Amino acid sequence: MMSKRNAFAGWTILLVVAMTFVASAQPTPESIRVLVVDETKTFGSTMLVAGLVGALRQVGMFDVGVTLADVTSSYDDPLHGRTPADDEDPYDLIVILPRGLDDNSIGQVWIVSAGVDSLSPIVVAGIDMLSVLVGQVFSGTAEAIDVTEDLWPGLLWAVYEPKGWIR
Repeated sequence: MMSKRNAFAGWTILLVVAMTFVASAQPTPESIRVLVVDETKTFGSTMLVAGLVGALRQVGMFDVGVTLADVTSSYDDPLHGRTPADDEDPYDLIVILPRGLDDNSIGQVWIVSAGVDSLSPIVVAGIDMLSVLVGQVFSGTAEAIDVTEDLWPGLLWAVYEPKGWIR
């Protein structure tokens, strides 16, 4: 008998294969621009972040940028004092891997976006795919939290949107 974890992994793999097949069968839509903000400091966490970035790039629907942030708390603004490059388009999503992942004091990876009702269907699907990938990469030690589940990602969107980081 298959365990729940194995069943979930099987369905996730099936979903990734199906999305890859659909994406290859249709004209390629504009990719989803994602900025991954890494606040972690340990080697183990850095390897998990690299695994997540690699998985996002492998899926093929994401255009991934990565930046490191040096913060003193998981709830510090990791982009404070920074501005996006003048020639850079805003991101569709910002994924924040908080410092607390290192010591398990935080069990969330925050997906920052506008309200889901204002996003395109492809970006909403990207949030769903990102949530699945976070769950797989972090194997139950962290889960993806978006604007439908917590106020923090929505608050960060309200800070980043006027600065040109995110649409």
